[in-house]
Amino acid sequence: MNEYLKEISKYWIEKSYRTLEVAKYDFEGNYLEAVLDRLYYAAFYIVLAFITLEGERFKKHSGVKSFFFKKVIKGRLIEEKFGKVYNKLYYMREEADYTPNPSFSKEEVKELLVETEAFIRKMESLIKTKLKNKENF
Repeated sequence: MNEYLKEISKYWIEKSYRTLEVAKYDFEGNYLEAVLDRLYYAAFYIVLAFITLEGERFKKHSGVKSFFFKKVIKGRLIEEKFGKVYNKLYYMREEADYTPNPSFSKEEVKELLVETEAFIRKMESLIKTKLKNKENF
């Protein structure tokens, strides 16, 4: 496997965790729209880490999402519940960014924070397995 792609993937993993930490900080400050934005991007970055190792690149978020569902969820590399988390993040971030007075509670955002952290850890485990096996799935 290409060492350059491994380094880029590692960068995305680290960025995912940094972004998750920012989301936690924003949650403590009750900045719920910012939390949703950061949670989505934390998940997006960990998906980019996987996609990088696949040798793929996409210019739009919709392309990343489509590839993730086709390769990872439909390919049964991780449980379907994590696809639901990614979908929820995708749409709640859009609501938070583009809807006046978005309708979500602090408890709902807190639950999503926990789910996102589990999603990131699951994806990181998948990536580590891929690196260990040095195979394409």
